[in-house]
Amino acid sequence: MTRLGRLLGCCALALFLIVLFAPPAFADNLADEADLQFQLGAEAYQKGEFKAALEHFLASNRLVPNRNVLFNIARTYEELRLAPDAYRYYVDALSGETRDAQRQRIEDALRRVAPMVAVLKVTTDPPGATVYLDRKDLGPRGNTPANLGLTTGKHRVIVELSGYETATQENVETVVGKEQRVDLKLIAILGTVHVEGEDGATVKIDTADSPVVGTIPCALQVKPGRHTLIVEKAGYAEQDVPIDVPPRGELTARAHLSAQTGAVVVNTDIRDALITIDDQPSGFTPAVLAVPIGTHKLRVTLSGFRPIEQTIEVTKGGQVKLDLTLSTLEEVTAASRYTESIEDAPASVTIISQQELRAMNYPTIAEAIRGVRGIYLSNDTSYDTVGVRGFSHLGDYGNRILVLVDGHPTNDDYIFSSYVGFDGRTDIDDIERIEIIRGPGSVLYGTSAFFGVINLVTRSREMPTHAEAAVSAVGNGVGRGRITGYWRISKDAGAWTSVAAAHGAGRDYFFPEMRTGSNVPSNTGANACQPAGTDYSGLPCDGVARGVDGFNSFTVNGRVWWKSLTLQWFLTTRRKFLPAGEYGTTFNDPNTFFTDTRGFLEARFEPNITKTTQLFFRAHADMYNFDDYLGYPTVQQDPTSQGPEVDTFRGRWGGLEARVQYSSDKLRLMAGGTGIYHFQTLQMGQNQVQPVLFDNNGNPGRSDPFGVAAGFVNADIVPTKAIKVSAGARFDYYSSIVDPQFLDAFNPRVAVIFKPTPNDAIKLIGGKAFRAPSVYELYYQAPQQFRAGTVCLASDPTRNGKAVCDLSPEQVGSGELEYSHRFSSTVTGLVTGYANYVSNLIELINVPDPAGGQEKNEYHNSSNPVFVVGAEAELRREWRQGWMLSGSVTFSRAGYITSVDEGGGKSHQCIGVFQTCGGLGEVPNSPLVLAAIKGA
Repeated sequence: MTRLGRLLGCCALALFLIVLFAPPAFADNLADEADLQFQLGAEAYQKGEFKAALEHFLASNRLVPNRNVLFNIARTYEELRLAPDAYRYYVDALSGETRDAQRQRIEDALRRVAPMVAVLKVTTDPPGATVYLDRKDLGPRGNTPANLGLTTGKHRVIVELSGYETATQENVETVVGKEQRVDLKLIAILGTVHVEGEDGATVKIDTADSPVVGTIPCALQVKPGRHTLIVEKAGYAEQDVPIDVPPRGELTARAHLSAQTGAVVVNTDIRDALITIDDQPSGFTPAVLAVPIGTHKLRVTLSGFRPIEQTIEVTKGGQVKLDLTLSTLEEVTAASRYTESIEDAPASVTIISQQELRAMNYPTIAEAIRGVRGIYLSNDTSYDTVGVRGFSHLGDYGNRILVLVDGHPTNDDYIFSSYVGFDGRTDIDDIERIEIIRGPGSVLYGTSAFFGVINLVTRSREMPTHAEAAVSAVGNGVGRGRITGYWRISKDAGAWTSVAAAHGAGRDYFFPEMRTGSNVPSNTGANACQPAGTDYSGLPCDGVARGVDGFNSFTVNGRVWWKSLTLQWFLTTRRKFLPAGEYGTTFNDPNTFFTDTRGFLEARFEPNITKTTQLFFRAHADMYNFDDYLGYPTVQQDPTSQGPEVDTFRGRWGGLEARVQYSSDKLRLMAGGTGIYHFQTLQMGQNQVQPVLFDNNGNPGRSDPFGVAAGFVNADIVPTKAIKVSAGARFDYYSSIVDPQFLDAFNPRVAVIFKPTPNDAIKLIGGKAFRAPSVYELYYQAPQQFRAGTVCLASDPTRNGKAVCDLSPEQVGSGELEYSHRFSSTVTGLVTGYANYVSNLIELINVPDPAGGQEKNEYHNSSNPVFVVGAEAELRREWRQGWMLSGSVTFSRAGYITSVDEGGGKSHQCIGVFQTCGGLGEVPNSPLVLAAIKGA
């Protein structure tokens, strides 16, 4: 093309551009100036004076920005062979262009220029950031996403966006003819807002339709600046909380919601039931409560009654009215080692509820269980002893009844005695309920759970923090005081402890045997009240014991817990002064006493591994101390006497127990084991002259440590709602038993429970229990008593070919049929029949001295079993409107079983229940009829 042709082409193009891209007219001076600059630029462009044209186009765009002028600037740069600048302005001209033809022309220009530039594309997340190259003072190069035309080289890319950290990328290398990308993620500059107020309220920011960003209490990360927190909670009016968030700073915003409420009226047939709404205590019945609108979980509880749970819907200004009837909840733990209703328990059970304990104000366990069907008491002025269903062997001190505190045995390890009077605890104000489980309990607890188990359930974890102090007088000159503190640390943690002390002045007794001139049996020993004798004060004996029946007792117990971990402690001591001249001691001696001290420390861990599996671990340390002073005449007063005697016993033992339980709707399995070691069983006796108790080597005093190991398993099967089958067995090993027999220590129990209607329950129960011989029975010896097994009587029967010299465990087999019926929510009735077969009874008998001396006493297993049959009936009106009434009657016959010789080599088994057997009389201390009426 000739020079003239090129010139004409440029002129034609310039004319086209002037016409096509001329800026619009503006009716002000600024627009006129911009238009003038554009015209001057076009004229310079037509003349080929491109630098001058560029100067005028830039001035026009600076005065009035216009993308048409941007295109002219880009085209002029292209003519000046400044491809990077031309590329940049073509990109600016394309931005926001909506006309298709113009967009096509600009895109063609970009493709034409691109091979002559290095293209740098900068994007950010989020977009809209200002782009700088190399230095900020060179000015911005556009906003992201940005397409920059550059020359070959290395650059520093800097991007800034309000509210975000400045982002930089170093050493970005650009090459002509190539495209380079830089993608930067911007980090927001935030402040922290701590939101406080109603727990569970939700928080939104700025608009009601924005998503929930937190639940109070919460900490939110928010962009700096002014915002509005929108706080909402069901049942409350929405609140807007304005905030001004400093960059990288913190502030606290508090929302105070106003509840929108309705009324909830709750009434129960028994006052003072606790109302909780959404697990928060809200009041006691009867009550009118203002409750936030919405759906809530309401729960009504009262100790001794089944909890009632309902879901309620509260509307603004509305009223929900509830009239509720509480049903008695008689739950028992000790029957199966888990909590169940007494109708489902595989035993005949009585519960003494908290209401009865508080209303009757029973001073001791013995008084609380007095009048319970089948239970009776004996007292020899030293100890209270419990008898069950026609059997309470004289001198056993309740060692065939196991007394528990929250499942921990409290019988001693000397005679296995149970303690149910002030010797058991100074008061029972820390007891929430007493569970009496009749029948063999060795399947769960081993020895001494022979005729039954008494379990004391202590204070609940649900009690609020409080303190108690009490002073009381309970009859027979007994006064006592107690202080209790209860701390509810959290929902899952707490502690309580109680300290109590008592003093009893006792009463006066008249003992006709203790009158001067009376026929005192010779086996009472030296007694100042034998014929022509005087009592301790030197006066002639008139048989009246005056002022010598007092006692002092002290108890401390408590518990601390956190979730599944529990630590429990118990210590009680009682000194009882003896009024009856026991063991031939001087009558009316005020110094004669017994002191019993029993204590334990126990740690339990009961985690729920799954919804169906629970573990139980228990470690314990126990102690028992016995001390006495037996006031025999001094040597100076009576040359035949050896003076006062002091006896002591120190028992120390510890053990571990573990069990696992699986539970489902149809099946409950439990298996476990325990190991206990009695590492000290120290017996000592000393009178004014010499020791009276020796070991096998003739040394004063003796300790005979022994160990116990046991394993048990129990299964409860519920094939239907109407039928439950419970079966279990336990085996115990005692190292103290010389000739252990498997069947002696193997104790099964089977129960079938049939509930034909919701108000009826029929139980068929059979089981076996044992009592191991105690340390006292095995090893005690004195001038008047041999150690067990010292003398083998020729008349003793044989057992497995071996003479009965060493003691074997006592055995009892039991069967029972019980029917109970609930006449209404408050009235229940029950009848039951039972039979017990007791064998190997350990008894103290007179035996000849092998050395030819006077007869002495010795423990041995009786060859005459005892058979007991009986029946019970009970009718009870449970606590309602503050009163209850119950009545019960028990018939029982106990008799010996022995072989009666008919002559001619014939014999038959005689049961003393029905006739006299071989000269054996009735079983001592076995009442034929027990009857009781209770009301409060």
